[in-house]
Amino acid sequence: MTKYLILKISALIIILLLALCPQNITIGSKASAQLPVPNIKSNTSRLANPSSAVTTGNNAIMTIRTTNSILGNDLNVIKQQLPGIRKAILSNIDNAIFIAKGSVKTAIPVNVNAKIINQLANGRVDTTQGIDMTKRLTATELINALNATAQSFVSHFVNQPARVIVDNQAICSGIASPTKAACAFTIDIHN
Repeated sequence: MTKYLILKISALIIILLLALCPQNITIGSKASAQLPVPNIKSNTSRLANPSSAVTTGNNAIMTIRTTNSILGNDLNVIKQQLPGIRKAILSNIDNAIFIAKGSVKTAIPVNVNAKIINQLANGRVDTTQGIDMTKRLTATELINALNATAQSFVSHFVNQPARVIVDNQAICSGIASPTKAACAFTIDIHN
C-alpha cells in the first residue's frame, strides 16, 4: 500500500511539473521499494488458528529508491522551474520518512543520516543528520549541480541538452517503532 502511495505521489508531482514546464524540458521520475518479509513467530498452533501468527515490524528494513532526471535545452527555463523541481525531489525524502513513521499522521521521531554526493561539483561529498538539514543540503547541492551544468552547457554544442539526475536511496529500519525508526539516505547527483 505504501509503495503505491509513493508512486502515486511521485507521478502526481511529475504530472503537475510537466503541465507547468515548457515543451523543451523533460522531468522524469521513477520510484521503487523493496518491502521487508515479515517475521512470523514459529508456532505449531498457528495451523489450527491462523490469527496466532504474529508479525514483528520493528526490526523490518525497507529500501526505497527514487530517480529524478531533469533534461532541457534552456537552463534559464530550468532555473525558473527550480522551486517545483526541488519540491518533487525533496518529497522523496518526506515519503521515506512517512514510511519509517508508519503513517503520515504519526508523530514518531525518525533518526536521519544522509550522505549527499554531488558528482557535478567535483565529486563533493557532504554528510548530515536530521530531516531539515538533509533537505536543505540536498536543495543546495541541486542548485550547485545546475550551476556546474550551466558552465559546461555553454562550452558544449548549443543543441546538446543539459541533464541532471538525482538518485536517492533510503534504507529505513524500525518501521513504526516509537524508539527505533531511522532512515539512512544516499543521494547521488550526477548527469
